[in-house]
Amino acid sequence: MTIARKLTLALLGCVTVAVTVYAMVAVRDQLARTESDIEEYEAFTAHALRPAIRDVWEKDGESRALELIQRAQQRLGNVEIRCVSLDAAAPPARRPHVDPSRLGELTAGEDVVIVDRDYQKVGRIFTYVPVDVGTPSIVALEVSRSLAGHADVRRTVVRNAALTAVGVAALSALVTTLLCLALIERPLSALVTQARRVGEGDLSSRIVTRRRDEIAVLGQEMNRMCDRLRELQESERAQGRAKTQALAQLRHADRLATVGRLAAGLAHELGTPLNVVHARAKQLAAGEHSAEDVHEKGRIIVEQVDRMTKLIRQLLDFARKREMKPAEVDLSSLVRNAAVLLEPLARKRSVSLEVAADAPLRGLVDSEQMTQVLLNLVMNAVHASGPGQTVTLSLRRGRAVPPPEDGGPEQPCVRVDVRDHGTGIPSDALPRIFEPFYTTKDVGEGTGLGLSVAYGIVKDHGGWMDVVSKPGEGSVFTVWLPERGRA
Repeated sequence: MTIARKLTLALLGCVTVAVTVYAMVAVRDQLARTESDIEEYEAFTAHALRPAIRDVWEKDGESRALELIQRAQQRLGNVEIRCVSLDAAAPPARRPHVDPSRLGELTAGEDVVIVDRDYQKVGRIFTYVPVDVGTPSIVALEVSRSLAGHADVRRTVVRNAALTAVGVAALSALVTTLLCLALIERPLSALVTQARRVGEGDLSSRIVTRRRDEIAVLGQEMNRMCDRLRELQESERAQGRAKTQALAQLRHADRLATVGRLAAGLAHELGTPLNVVHARAKQLAAGEHSAEDVHEKGRIIVEQVDRMTKLIRQLLDFARKREMKPAEVDLSSLVRNAAVLLEPLARKRSVSLEVAADAPLRGLVDSEQMTQVLLNLVMNAVHASGPGQTVTLSLRRGRAVPPPEDGGPEQPCVRVDVRDHGTGIPSDALPRIFEPFYTTKDVGEGTGLGLSVAYGIVKDHGGWMDVVSKPGEGSVFTVWLPERGRA
């Protein structure tokens, strides 16, 4: 229920109560005035008849006086006039209608007015005026009138009060509705609309008002709130852009550092094909050869050049800085390509690489960034391994519950495990292993960014990472990614 309706109903309730009280008071006052008018009329009638009755009684006797009273009643009609006696021996027709004990003041020559509201169930007003006619007993004129007209008076007053109540209520409802519509409902509707826009992220609209009441103050405060939110939004966007740029630069720096470490192994890997190319080219330049011999040496040179070109292109593609562009790819191919890139470095350290990723699994990833993750993990595993040890890359399906900070139910995933049998990670270092600039390597051997960058990339892809390690037994880093389908 709207505020306008509540105020209208409250006002109607107040008006109804007020009119009801007014009607009750009006009925009471009107009945009191009517009774007072009847009493005055009866007293006036009795005092007007008393001298004539006294004179007729003294000159012509009691019967003529009673005839005069009867003729007066016939003329007036609306009142009953009787001549009563307080003598206990008087006949019933001459006795007063009320208890004689209530007429004691007549003995002192005073008028008596009695209102009997229960008389014959409708009520009656009796006025007694003493008449001195020289008799031993007290004689009085009894002028009475029925209160049956009170019901008509009450109905008239109640009807008028009801009509007044209806008119006042209708006028009050109309005025209240118009005022509430202009002063409350429309301004509140504007505030609600503005609140919904803010809730939907629209901070451009403003509430325009020329009023100077509390609702106008609330509108002004909402405008100020929108201004502050917009400033905070712009500040947050600027910080977000700066953070994104810094993160991109950080990832690119880590990628270049990885390229630098790969270059050492790549230089050794390029040495063999360069020697082959040099030897075959020198033989060709030394003298004449048969066409078949020239063709064979040229084929060998082309093969070795293609091999070197492929290695260099892979390294340059990995080092190139670009924006994240997720696409559905075969994750098993990424795992094998990462192993190919790191094979020279692993061979240089006498470490074997094994890949268990036969079944193709699909994932929505940026291939270059996910390659960076795999290179960081495998390179750390190679560095942690000793000569003759093996680093294993495995790819398979699984189900897992996201970490508490991400939340969510258990879900199907693709998991990539990078396992080594090296020195392992101390238990006190595991909680901080993915923090930026934290490293367990010796000074000069690591920047502490590799795992942090890898974790951020995986988070950007909707996944997460975890690690299990025992000192002296090795470590297993697991990358969990949402599975997008099957090849």
